[in-house]
Amino acid sequence: MPDSKAKPKIVIHVCCAVCGAYLIELLKKDYTPIIFFYNPNVHPREEYEKRKNSARKLAGIYDAEFIEGNYDDQNWFEKIKSFENEPEGGKRCPVCFKVRLYETAMLAKNKNASYFTATLAASPYKDENLINSIGDEIAKELNLNFIKLNNLENKQNIWKKTRELAKKYNFYHQKYCGCVFSQK
Repeated sequence: MPDSKAKPKIVIHVCCAVCGAYLIELLKKDYTPIIFFYNPNVHPREEYEKRKNSARKLAGIYDAEFIEGNYDDQNWFEKIKSFENEPEGGKRCPVCFKVRLYETAMLAKNKNASYFTATLAASPYKDENLINSIGDEIAKELNLNFIKLNNLENKQNIWKKTRELAKKYNFYHQKYCGCVFSQK
């Protein structure tokens, strides 16, 4: 963790406020968080808006900058082409993670932030090791630092506390990952 008086900036990819609540609280101690909502995978658009509004509310609670990425769902569909019939957690998910983490890292570069991370790994339904591997690969390529959740606190504890905060703040709680294929 950085120990300078001025807190370094960190761009945090937020898939939803439920997964982000406690992570933002944890990171705010040592960093100046920038919440990045970039989720072109989320369908339908109504679902995307609910998640975005909840993430914006999260940013307001923690007095963090909120940035919405481009909702480029056509590009996302192009990237995952041929993986449409994969099960949740199959070959489509790493492609989706990489798309979103890469955009997060690029925003970090543009904001002169040396750090980036994602709420994706907070969920017990996501492969934390896979997300960390993709984050590390991108960080190395772009000369950044990817902050792993498991270096902050135990994942089960993060999930427990984030759910408590989500309930306290009445964040919208979705019923599926977000992509049209996981909705099935």
